[in-house]
Amino acid sequence: MKLRWKFIIIAIILLLGFIYSVSTGQSSLSLQELWQTVLGNGTPRQELVLFQFRIPRMILGFLVGGALAIAGMLLQAISRNALADPGILGINAGAGLSMMLFLLLQNSSTGLHTYVQPLYALLGGFIVVALLFMLSYDRNQGIIPIRLIYTGIAVAAAISAFMIVLTFVLDPSQYQMIKVWLAGNIGNSNWSHVYAMLPWLLLIVPLLIRNHLILDVLRLNDPVVISLGVSLNKYRVWFLVCSVLLAAPAVAVSGSIGFVGLVVPHLVRRLFRGHKIMILACLLIGGGLVVIADALGKMVVANTEIPAGVIVALIGAPYFLYLLIKSE
Repeated sequence: MKLRWKFIIIAIILLLGFIYSVSTGQSSLSLQELWQTVLGNGTPRQELVLFQFRIPRMILGFLVGGALAIAGMLLQAISRNALADPGILGINAGAGLSMMLFLLLQNSSTGLHTYVQPLYALLGGFIVVALLFMLSYDRNQGIIPIRLIYTGIAVAAAISAFMIVLTFVLDPSQYQMIKVWLAGNIGNSNWSHVYAMLPWLLLIVPLLIRNHLILDVLRLNDPVVISLGVSLNKYRVWFLVCSVLLAAPAVAVSGSIGFVGLVVPHLVRRLFRGHKIMILACLLIGGGLVVIADALGKMVVANTEIPAGVIVALIGAPYFLYLLIKSE
């Protein structure tokens, strides 16, 4: 199938997912009501629901899913391992732990200011990356990809256990906030969350597209990469930093939505070749996956919203087991 038709099919699926997302919820909108509201002819309640709640929620889900998918693609490229993603390597857990600690130190149930949440999350993400670098670096070989994966799994498990311990010292209001956040919920999002997330994608994605050829080269064996004049360790660290700059802000505004960075890059590699196209495809498919998962979460159980992170996990967990079996 030609590249153009692949993107057309993806765009149609995304459009249907977006329409389904903004029209479903506790106050459903028919297609006619949705169209009239978009044109400015809806009731005040319909305009409030659509423009202040559902559209920013949909846009945030798209940005978060796209960021996590691209971060997963980067980690799989630099580690040459199909099991790499921000959740498995502990980046998501580090960002989450950082936010929990700041919430605890604030001793407040109001939470962190929306626009500084990504900065707190980045601090935790970079601490984890520094730890991964120290534990997976060899003086002669540089960063060892397989050691990076094993170290990441261990660090993620340790941080997750510590986060569980921290929940025992939170007051009830803080615990309720953290519980919802850890499940990967974008239901309480608004335009400020979108504005807090958007700059990171606008900053990182163009830089990655500019360096897409380096990502293509990193798929080769180390001696071949070095013979081509590419500074292997320099670019591994650079792309590792880029993955944190995408994943940590996404975790900050949406909570822990796992497996997007694991599943989407695999699907993209089956459909496309070359990282220039794959970056855009990860953005579209990853964003669409979270948007559709969020929409499904509103409809699975009557009068109850299941967080998007739970729906994505139901899809991603079996696929993760499949990859584990396949990699043996």
